Amino acid sequence: MASSSLTQTYKNYIQAINDRDWQLLRSLIHPQVIWNSKTYTAKEYIGLITRASDPAPDLKFHIDMLVADEAEQRIAARLLIRGTPVKEFLGYKPNGKAVDIVEHVFYEFKEGKIWEVKTVIDMDGVERQLGSSSG
Repeated sequence: MASSSLTQTYKNYIQAINDRDWQLLRSLIHPQVIWNSKTYTAKEYIGLITRASDPAPDLKFHIDMLVADEAEQRIAARLLIRGTPVKEFLGYKPNGKAVDIVEHVFYEFKEGKIWEVKTVIDMDGVERQLGSSSG
């Protein structure tokens, strides 16, 4: 059963991303965040998120599946992400169409904040929707 506090913290995190509320987001993440085995400051981690959200101003994250483990302070989620890129997006030129992305992500919390993130994005799906890369 998902913990309401851990689950709510995560939902607040997703909402902060969707609202582009970087101040709230910063309050929900640890000062040092490990993302796919590399350590970032909170500011750098938020930069990773804006790298995807800035080229698609309407980009929104939707929680499709969520499993929370209160004892281990971990969350597993399947996210559905939708937006219309207007600039180069994840290495692809925009084609005027909305893109639907699936992301599988695992979070570990420390001191009540997101501390480690392990994520896999369906880049094959992105390529199918946006075509050949710009590089």
